[in-house]
Amino acid sequence: MNTSYEMYDLLTEAKSGSQTAVLEIIQKFEPKIKKSLRQTNNQNREDLRQELITKFLEVLYSYEIK
Repeated sequence: MNTSYEMYDLLTEAKSGSQTAVLEIIQKFEPKIKKSLRQTNNQNREDLRQELITKFLEVLYSYEIK
């Protein structure tokens, strides 16, 4: 399956209320989140990770599918 179509399908499912789709999207972005967190000190990483995921969810739910 094409990655962009897969992401589109997951986004559509997530916007419809599928918690499984939301978790799968977060898991797909987890490597990028972890890589970004390496730029900060260890004691702040978990708090920052939670903030990033919260922001990510806000963007996910506000994104308009066309």
